[in-house]
Amino acid sequence: MEVEVCAFGHITKESERFRGIYRPFTGGPPYFLSIALRRLGSSVFVITRLAREDAYLLKELYDLGIDVLVLPSRYTSSFHTEYGRSFDERTLSVLSVAEPFHVEDLEHCPKPRYIYVGPLTTKDFNLEFVKEARRVAPIVLDVQGFTRKVVDNRIEYVDWEWKMEGMKYVDIFKADIKEASILTGAEDPLRASEILSSWGSKEVLITSSEGVYLRVYNKMLFAPFKVDSIGGRVGRGDTCLASYLHARLRGMGYKDAIVFAAATTSLKLREQGPLKIGEDTVFEYIRSNYSDTDVRYL
Repeated sequence: MEVEVCAFGHITKESERFRGIYRPFTGGPPYFLSIALRRLGSSVFVITRLAREDAYLLKELYDLGIDVLVLPSRYTSSFHTEYGRSFDERTLSVLSVAEPFHVEDLEHCPKPRYIYVGPLTTKDFNLEFVKEARRVAPIVLDVQGFTRKVVDNRIEYVDWEWKMEGMKYVDIFKADIKEASILTGAEDPLRASEILSSWGSKEVLITSSEGVYLRVYNKMLFAPFKVDSIGGRVGRGDTCLASYLHARLRGMGYKDAIVFAAATTSLKLREQGPLKIGEDTVFEYIRSNYSDTDVRYL
């Protein structure tokens, strides 16, 4: 079996409280990423770990025709998020953590064009896994979990311990603006992306509440999100990365790919849950809402 993306990461049991409203939901980087890829038209194979009694969490993926391999784990990763005044102010509580992934798990991966690595905590993947995965296919990394250490059932934000070595094996790298600052010490996304790129990654994406930045070949692009109301913040970064990856798989140039990612993410932000629209809707949204002046070289 050949697929475009083989996605490693934990599917999670999640809950959140925002402005007094409590909501349980399914989450995890490969959940949001794989659904977005599938609905946009790319093929994806998910390799995850969860407890047997939580197999119901995969129903939406199966319903969409996404192939999933479930590796055994005593626990399923589970988190609760308390939001402050905005979706960007949040505190994460850890209820349980699934077992980490191992180099041997790569044997289950079909022949992909990319391998996606989506950690949720510092323990989910190690350097050996990333190095061996790069032998199979180019690596797409969402770094968020490598900056999240579990301490007394809470998430503490930390630097990625093996970043200098790990970045050598990453082809497409994604962080949000907070994670980029933790890794580089630079709050300015231009400077942060410059540092991250110097460590080895060819394409560096940084998401913010305003839009998405892309550094490639020492050039910096920015495309804004355009959304009239925000109904669902969770999964924003995963959807942004998935839509950018889909655009690159379809042969789009960097400028078109970053606009496609910004537009797709804008549509996702309108409502809770994973992406619910397809590629044609995104293109129509771009035609109606984006112009050449919206995408800037910085």
